[in-house]
This record gives sequence, C-alpha cells and structure tokens, in this order.
Amino acid sequence: MRRKGFSRREVLAGLGAAAAAAVVPGCSSGGARSSALQVWGGVPAASGPAAVVEAFQKKFPQYKVNYTRFVNDPRGNLKLDTALQGGLDIDVYFTYSQASMALRAGSGLAADLTDRVTADPDLKPFLDTVEPRAYIENGKVKALATAREPGFVLFNEKLRQQAGVDLPRQWTIEDYRSTAQRLTTGTTIGAYSIPDVARIALGPNYWYDGDRSNFGDPHFEQGLRLGQEMIAEGSAFPWSEVLSRHLNAYQQNSFLREEFHLWSTAPFNLRYLYDPKKYPHDFKVSFAPPPTVDGKDWNGGSYSNFVMVNPHSPKLEAAWEFVKFWITEGSAPMLKAGKLPTLGNVTDDQVITGMLGKEPEEFFDVESFRRVVLDSDPKLATDTRLTGFPEISLAVKQQGDLCWLGEKDPGVAIREVRRLADAAIARNERRS
Repeated sequence: MRRKGFSRREVLAGLGAAAAAAVVPGCSSGGARSSALQVWGGVPAASGPAAVVEAFQKKFPQYKVNYTRFVNDPRGNLKLDTALQGGLDIDVYFTYSQASMALRAGSGLAADLTDRVTADPDLKPFLDTVEPRAYIENGKVKALATAREPGFVLFNEKLRQQAGVDLPRQWTIEDYRSTAQRLTTGTTIGAYSIPDVARIALGPNYWYDGDRSNFGDPHFEQGLRLGQEMIAEGSAFPWSEVLSRHLNAYQQNSFLREEFHLWSTAPFNLRYLYDPKKYPHDFKVSFAPPPTVDGKDWNGGSYSNFVMVNPHSPKLEAAWEFVKFWITEGSAPMLKAGKLPTLGNVTDDQVITGMLGKEPEEFFDVESFRRVVLDSDPKLATDTRLTGFPEISLAVKQQGDLCWLGEKDPGVAIREVRRLADAAIARNERRS
C-alpha cells in the first residue's frame, strides 16, 4: 500500500541540512476549506501569477482563486510539505526540484491527471516520452511542466569588451575555463561556478545506470575536479563564500556588483537585470550557449516548474481548469518571471518584451538573446527516474560542498556519492 505522508527522515533528506534546522509550525489535519481555489507557487504574485489568476477569473467568473507564495528554498519547501501533510486547504501547487517531486508524488500527494491529459489534443506534447514535459509515475501523469528553462551563460558586456574576449557562439568546457581565467581581475572573479559537466555529457537520468547509480562515469569526477581547480586558481567563486552568503540561491546581486563575471543560469534570473531602480548596474548583458563536453551538448536546463493537483482536493474540476489555463492561453504573463511556456504558445516579440523588459536594448544584447534562446533548439534533459532521488541529491550536495571547500579529493568524494546512491536505489527498489 502506498504511504500517504513523508517520514521526518525523508523530508530532511529531500530538503537538505538547512531544512533540518528550519522551524516551521505544523498544520492541523482537516480544517475549514474555502470555496475559493487555493494555489501555492514559488513565484511572487506580482511577477506573473496575479495576472494569470485575473485572466482566469475573467474567463471563469464562477471560480475564485487565492494564490499563496512560498519561497522556493529549503524552508519554503518544508513549509509546503508540512501544509500538504497536515491537510491544509491546498488544491494546486508547484514543484521546482526533482527531489521534492519524488517525495510529493511518491507519497500520494499528486492527483492522477492521465485521463484529462489524454482527452485533450492540445496537451498531446505532455505524453511525449522522448522529450518529457510531464512527470509520469507507473504510467500515470502526476505533474505537468509549465516552463521551458534552457540554460545559458551570461556575460557582462562592459567587462568582456575591456578584456578583449570574444562572445562565444560555440565553445567547450576547456574554453569556458580559459575564458574565466582571462576575465579574472583584482576585483572580479572570472566565473561564479562551472556548468554541470556530467549533465552536458550524459543527458537525462544521468545519475542512473540500470539498477545502480551512474557515478562511476568519469564525467562526474571531471566536474568536481574542474570546479575545485578553478576555485583554487581564483577563476571561480570561493565556495566558502557561496555557502556562507547563500549565493547558491541568490546570485544576482553579486553578478550586478561585478563580483564575478560568467554566470551559468536560466531565464528566471533575467527579471533582476532590467530593473535599474531595484537592481542598479551600468552594463549590458549578453548570452552564450552552455559549453560542450567531449563533443556532447545536452543543455543544463529542462522542462520545469511542475504544477500538481492535490488528490484530496474537493475542487478537482476547478483545479484542472486552472492548470490547463495556466499551461495554455494563460501562460504569457509568466514571461515576466522568466518562464518560457512549455507549449511555446507565445511569439518571439512577446518573449523579448516579456522577459527582457520594456526597453530590452538598454539592458541586453538582444541579438545574442535571439540567437541563444529563440533561434536555437537546445536538447533539454528532463529526468524521469527518481528512485532514491532525495537521498542521492543530498549526497551529491554534501560531497560536492566538501570537495569545493577543498576538504576532500574529487575522486574520494565521488566514490562516496556512488556508495550512498547505490544504497539509496537498492533500498527504495526493495520498498517498491
């Protein structure tokens, strides 16, 4: 019988050590339910969700929607998980990490959307198994991606031109390192961090190899070693500062203050780059594709921002109408938050003004944005295997941190990840 809730151990494993220290008040089970549809998401309402809700209510005046924002960090996700377990009135919610997806779907907190998706021709792409845009568990559609998030590398145009570095149109991971070295000065570090070497080389489900983990593949050690070496030589940001300043979640301010140059990121961070009042800076930003690794060119991005329906909701029809609206005709307002619609049902002009602001030429090299984001067709790697994912995710983070802090050799660190991952996969497969 499938379990209906998370154990404390599972929650902490999925959300990491930081969440273990978070104090989040529990929710009493049951409780009064509102007639309004209750939607929880990680994007601030003013960055698109409020406009989607307004448009939905205009088309469906019989429904009222309340949008609640939770911060998409360990504390925020623990708050949502606690609310779901405690029976708080939540009808629709968003999931942004695969570890959280594994916990929520695997604990009976995701409604089966298969019949609804299958019955709607407009949603046929969500049944694609070659380039998955849905999370499918045991043949059942449990979550739908609402955004397409390709990865790219951002350049500070002022500093790039001062250094005499060409804007790459195609480059390798070795080129990335040499570019970071050239861009490093007495005041600016060349790169925040390195792209995901193993992901670019191996593509989707890269943590798995049959019924075992795949961490014996040399690209995992290569990535840890490259990051460690770049940190040691000063061309990548010190990991001690990343952790102490929480830059793994909030990098935009350091980029705008020119503390580092190359920024491997995704469209959702573009919203910080065209607001000169809140985020002042005096340079344009240009775009380069992620580097290749050994001739492989999987993009580090994916289909993401998965929307899920609480199976315990008494408002399933209204919930489904809202989910479908968000994915289809209601998707355009989310461009403001850097969310490219999964189904691509917006024009290039809408994307440019929606993602780059009202005066895109003032803050961005629009030509490079068109080339990298609009004209290319990146290979997006969306994981569909999640066996033991929360535990593996924690092991990858902990051992990676130790490695990039200079406290562990990359070979030793990745062997420990492999040991822990193999054990997690075996343990979870025995349960199933």
